Amino acid sequence: MKRSAIVLAWVVACGLMLSCVSTAMAQEANPPATEPAKPAAPAKVTPDGAAQTAGADWFQFLGPNRNGVSEGPKLAASWGPSGPPVVWKTDCQVGFSGPMVKDGMVVIMERGPKPEGKLKVASTDDVGTNAVPKLPGETVRVLNAKNGVELWRSNTFPCEAMDPDSYYWGSCATPAGVKDRVVCQFLDGNVRCFELKTGKLLWTRDLNAEFGMTKKGYHPPYQACSSPLVAGEQVVFMVCTGKIGLLSLSVADGQEVWHTPPFDNYGSSTGFTKMGDTNVVIAVSCKANSKLFGDGSVLGFNALNGKLLWCGNAGNNGYNAPEPIANEGILVVEGGGGDGPTVAFSLPAAGDSKALELWKDNDHLARFSNYLVYRGLVFGEGYTAHGSKAGTRLFCDEARSGKNLWFDRVNERHHSLIGSDGKVFQLHENGELAVFDASVSDGYKELARARVVQQKKGVWSFPALVNGRLYVRTDSEVVCLDLTAK
Repeated sequence: MKRSAIVLAWVVACGLMLSCVSTAMAQEANPPATEPAKPAAPAKVTPDGAAQTAGADWFQFLGPNRNGVSEGPKLAASWGPSGPPVVWKTDCQVGFSGPMVKDGMVVIMERGPKPEGKLKVASTDDVGTNAVPKLPGETVRVLNAKNGVELWRSNTFPCEAMDPDSYYWGSCATPAGVKDRVVCQFLDGNVRCFELKTGKLLWTRDLNAEFGMTKKGYHPPYQACSSPLVAGEQVVFMVCTGKIGLLSLSVADGQEVWHTPPFDNYGSSTGFTKMGDTNVVIAVSCKANSKLFGDGSVLGFNALNGKLLWCGNAGNNGYNAPEPIANEGILVVEGGGGDGPTVAFSLPAAGDSKALELWKDNDHLARFSNYLVYRGLVFGEGYTAHGSKAGTRLFCDEARSGKNLWFDRVNERHHSLIGSDGKVFQLHENGELAVFDASVSDGYKELARARVVQQKKGVWSFPALVNGRLYVRTDSEVVCLDLTAK
């Protein structure tokens, strides 16, 4: 398997598990709440400016706070032999794109199966002609979150300008929901905004045509797998070509609000944090202009206007597939071009221009899967691919010191980690769901495990957890599981 193909596949699944940019953040001053009113429950503010209440919608990749953590009802610590109860399941087509859940609706993106045999690569000049056979296109579908019944589906949009022999095939980026709209990043570089309830197409932008996201004859390699991030009434995209870095568009009409100078990114999605009252978009750069970005490879931009606020140095980031994860006052990134180390920074306070390094763990990293910062601990799962025989490890470090508390060797290389109710829910790429106690510091203590989907390999789409229900998506089905304690 080619190295670049492996990296891209991860980005997709973590929507690559862990590419790809669906955060909802608020504007800096008096941000409009995009979430509907819910019963009062004390919680922090989500990136879209709304107060996070129990079981907040999973309206973006990695959840309401862009970090894999979402508190809600009490969740079961054990299951029967058949696993958590299945609420519903329905068929779907191919894609690493994770489910997005908002206002009682589940949004997925999918693509028809890859045709058999060797396929000719369609160049961008061939699109709309009969020069090559038509390839399966991409579709957006919306399901009722309670029962899985389809509410609407979009037209099937053509996807011809791509490499049909690539390891990844289906939709990659997780949709982003804000107010009454859903914004989707397609494989060919097109961005489309739909009315969430009806599926009406509201606007389209072709980022490939505008900014050169593709090499001729191939689809936009990694940026099209980065999940869009919503900041108030703006949507931020990881374009990262020679023309621009990040791009923010108005959700209302798709017009540009701001963009940053160009920097390289290998395909990770953006992260989110707050700096005082300011919402911050976090990006990890493979290579940035030192005159524009200082000596930083980790960059924090004002979500309102794109201004660079601070930077941090995580070393060589040429393989920066895992997205930056911020929670509980620290920021965690993979800083070694795919071989580690894991690097933790203290999140800057208002007015700071530097993210100060807290620690490095040279022995453990998240290569494709997501980091999880939860209840004073950092969890991750990964492996090195450049000569190390360490194998794949699930590990746990102290969040403030970086001291490794335990690690456990695992067979699968790609996991999704979600923190909720003092537990960590771990979706394995083999289709099994495990849960372990997030507070145990003397070793991995698995509480339960069960197969929850039919697919036994390549389960890389990041799931969504809302009100105790876990929505899992594979290349052939969407399954809703009831994780609540009985």
